[in-house]
Amino acid sequence: KQWYQRRVAITAGERVLDMCAAPGGKSAYLAALMKNTGMLLSNDASKDRTKALTANLHRLGVNNAIVCNYDGLAFPKVMGNFDRVLLDAPCSGSGVVSKDPSVKQSKDEQEILKIAEVQKKLLLAAIDSADHSSKTGGYIVYSTCSVLVQENEWVVDYVLKRRHVKLVPLGLDIGKAGFTRINKYRFDKSMSLTKRYYPHTHNMDGFFVAKFKKTSNAIKTVKDDSPEVKLSDDEDEEDDEDMNDDVVDGDEEMEGGLTDTDEEVSSVQPKKLKRKKKKTKNAT
Repeated sequence: KQWYQRRVAITAGERVLDMCAAPGGKSAYLAALMKNTGMLLSNDASKDRTKALTANLHRLGVNNAIVCNYDGLAFPKVMGNFDRVLLDAPCSGSGVVSKDPSVKQSKDEQEILKIAEVQKKLLLAAIDSADHSSKTGGYIVYSTCSVLVQENEWVVDYVLKRRHVKLVPLGLDIGKAGFTRINKYRFDKSMSLTKRYYPHTHNMDGFFVAKFKKTSNAIKTVKDDSPEVKLSDDEDEEDDEDMNDDVVDGDEEMEGGLTDTDEEVSSVQPKKLKRKKKKTKNAT
């Protein structure tokens, strides 16, 4: 997580929010990048975890941080207009199964959807907390230790349709581009600017990261986000081949959980393709 935080491109003297900061490793590294100047707000929703957060910041000599205990959704009402925001969101932990095998049994489809809903709300709050007019910032970094589409591309696609933000390059040499399409779903074309990391490919925990640039404080009017797209037979076959390539590369995500459970989520699900049935001639 530390090497990707360099891509937040923090400069000295900025106002930075670490929305889910405990146990403090991220905040300590951010403070180092800020050279202990400016203001770093290290927040965590768990009061118990803020004890470890405070202890680690003291131990590592951080003196530009303020530790607070708010629900992430309380921002920006608590405080806003940050130059940069880091949201390492709570997730299913599907990317760290090697460390915690119980994840495979403890999370079902409904649980994943609930987690994704929280992530969407937290990311909207993170975006609203950033200052689009900042001369040096206006950036938001979103990350999870999950490899599930529902917690990554789907969440990013959701906020792209609701806030005036755009994805920007991370500047990372390693990692695979995020999905712009998978199975029957289509995401924003700029999703290729996000990065995915896999244990079997990169010898590290499964991980996802995206970087946004905020362009306005206005809230978008959401239109119909899921129009049907019909493909010709040739395009349909080509699409199937591409999906097979993803399986060979080990990049195919779990399809379970891509159905919606409430009206709000249903209104923003990615574009779903309607496959055309090939006509067959009756034998004479």
